[in-house]
Amino acid sequence: MKAKLIMIGCVFFVIGIIAGYFLPRKLVQWQLEKQGNDYFSNNDVNLPFQTYTSFGYENIIANAAPWTKQFIDENMISSIEKTVRKKYAYRFDAAINSLESENDIVNYLKVTSLLNEMQLSVEQAQFKLEKISISQNLIVPKNDFTKAFMNATPTHPVRLPAEFEPIKSVFVSFPIYYPGQWKTHTELINSISSEAEAIVLVPNEYWQKAVMLYFEQKAISLANIRFAYINTDDVWTRDYGPTTVINSNGEKIFIWNNYYEEYNSYHKLSADATCDLGRYFDIPVYRVPLIVEGGNIITDGEGTFIMFNSVLVNNPDYNLSKLKKVMKDYYGCKNLILLPLLKDELTGHIDMVVKFVDKNTLMVIESDISYKWYQDFENIAKELSETKSIDGNNYKIIRLRMPKTNNESVNFWSYINSLTLNGSVIIPVFGVSEDIAALDAYRKAMPNYKIIGINFSKYPVGSVHCQTKEMFK
Repeated sequence: MKAKLIMIGCVFFVIGIIAGYFLPRKLVQWQLEKQGNDYFSNNDVNLPFQTYTSFGYENIIANAAPWTKQFIDENMISSIEKTVRKKYAYRFDAAINSLESENDIVNYLKVTSLLNEMQLSVEQAQFKLEKISISQNLIVPKNDFTKAFMNATPTHPVRLPAEFEPIKSVFVSFPIYYPGQWKTHTELINSISSEAEAIVLVPNEYWQKAVMLYFEQKAISLANIRFAYINTDDVWTRDYGPTTVINSNGEKIFIWNNYYEEYNSYHKLSADATCDLGRYFDIPVYRVPLIVEGGNIITDGEGTFIMFNSVLVNNPDYNLSKLKKVMKDYYGCKNLILLPLLKDELTGHIDMVVKFVDKNTLMVIESDISYKWYQDFENIAKELSETKSIDGNNYKIIRLRMPKTNNESVNFWSYINSLTLNGSVIIPVFGVSEDIAALDAYRKAMPNYKIIGINFSKYPVGSVHCQTKEMFK
């Protein structure tokens, strides 16, 4: 969702240049309103509009294009909101009224053209849905409630394993409200299930049937795919999903982070997903007193963590000392490497820029010299190359060049945003010429892994890593 803010910003970019400060205010407002309505009418925008208040619309536009703040008023926001509600009526209906029958699901699949994609008639879909048995692929909660600790730290020291350690399961929130993304997520889940258990988050049994029907029509094996009934608002599972730490007794603990994106409306369902998942596995959940997204945490599994300093920006009541203590108590951090965030980059997430290949090797993004964050990338690579790994030697740095783009492009495509999963690495590709070199770089850097590329070109920012969250063995 955060990716779409950049897209919206570009819609207003040219208007800003033309309008500047010398056109009559009403004319600028009229043009902004028209462009906003045209954008939402003519594009398939994957944002959880069902969560948006009027403030949410205002905030998302203002953050995407700051110069518009002085021109935004209630009438403009009301007009855009009406356009969105009309264009995405199916999304609002499904979220507000819920879908509680096979008939509801069939109607949704019809309205969103997913039936056409699956080459099924209404009658065929209805028949197939009624025949689907959900029990074999359904995770039944082990407890009726979650053992949640809201104001306590784990009682024993904890360790957050590295992504390159053995993984049991991977959580993925299915994009039920984004029909244009079902295909991409299906490929992602299929790749995950070849290496680990894929746990697909959906609201209820009827959505489970809908997704199972889609998988069936795409000839996807369900043997290693399971479903949990967890309500979420959006697909960014990395950011709000449970972080699995292991305590000194070998017991799993879920760390539940405060999930709140400052530029958006509050995602109350996603924010509580970790807590709800605790009862499914009877794993205790500890709420960390910190606003942080999973995408801004990477580790070597030995106590070294790398983050962007956006975590301090989002927690003004923290200093570095307080941050280090909380990261130690809840995540097992012994050595925190805090890097300066990229100027005006929306997410503030380290997993777009740096990746642990192993405990001594880091991948760092690289760009064309003309790109706006070129020097930032170079500074990060230099700093990390002069930093000691857990073994006492300087980190080996592998540079991974992003697709060539210009500074006005909506796309911040990063091959770094991959998932290391047991014997495979799942990598985002974007249908561009640079894909070949990126995949070759992974094969060279990680020769003992199967390299899998999945096209995420429909997501301007954030892809494989951002939309998955692992649970370790």
